Amino acid sequence: MKIILAIKSGIARTIPAWKPVLITWVISLILSWMIVVPVKAGFKAVLGKSMITEKLMNGLNIDVLGDLGANLHSMLSSMVSGLMILSLAAIVTGVFLAGGLFDSVKQGYEKFNPGSFFMACARNFWSFFIIMIIVYLIIVVFILAVVVLPVSIASNSVSAPEGITFRVARISLAAFIAGSAIFFLVADYARAWQARQPVNRAFRALGNGFSHTFGSFLSSFPLMIIMLLLQALILWCAYKLMTGYTPSSGGGVLLLFIVSQLIFIVRIFFKVLRYASLTSLLELKQTKNRPGGGNSSGTGPGPAVSASAETRDEINNLF
Repeated sequence: MKIILAIKSGIARTIPAWKPVLITWVISLILSWMIVVPVKAGFKAVLGKSMITEKLMNGLNIDVLGDLGANLHSMLSSMVSGLMILSLAAIVTGVFLAGGLFDSVKQGYEKFNPGSFFMACARNFWSFFIIMIIVYLIIVVFILAVVVLPVSIASNSVSAPEGITFRVARISLAAFIAGSAIFFLVADYARAWQARQPVNRAFRALGNGFSHTFGSFLSSFPLMIIMLLLQALILWCAYKLMTGYTPSSGGGVLLLFIVSQLIFIVRIFFKVLRYASLTSLLELKQTKNRPGGGNSSGTGPGPAVSASAETRDEINNLF
């Protein structure tokens, strides 16, 4: 019941947040152009109008690429360094925008204002950045302990039965997916809690993230799995589109670009839906634990009834 309630409330909060979604898409598109345009110009400068382009149309030809010599080497060196800088910029920008997105889906959020959105991005940036670094470090240690170490031991064991490495790898992968979902849940709860605070409290937010994750695990974990599966479905659709359709004209290229960008916007929408649903679940729990929020004897409005009424109001106001 809590999962359905949280998803309904999440949808009711996400649809009015279409402007922050568009802002996120535009900034992401600009970052993508910063990668694509220099790479295209670099290849055009190296290849020019030579017959090499026709040979590359039939597939990757190592001999042809080798003939480019120092020009290709210098271009690849510049591209690798540029990609590293742009990747770092994309991570920082993602953390920055997440502060505004979480603020946009919290309870009591006022009508969208660009100034307020970017102020929320700046206010939450350092806390969100610290939360991201700590959670990613935990995930790296978790990968080493759950995936790398068991698979290495199984593959190097002389007396291990046949096929044990494959079985260990499958179990490790399943454990990694489940563990990653838990750590993403901790990060989202921590950011949802921080978005409701006037000052930066990253470590306290992380503590609340762990507390809310394991305090409502039976409802939070399935909700996170549902949201991650939706995002994975969007990525799969994008992959099938990119690999299954080859445009043969300028109009086809334009159509492919438009459809791919629409899929990307939908992916951002589902990410914001995840933020909104978990924020709603967090607020539902806080309403339940609030003094005077209700009682267990059945008298008075009760926390669940109050939270349900708030969700109904959000949905009614939306439609």
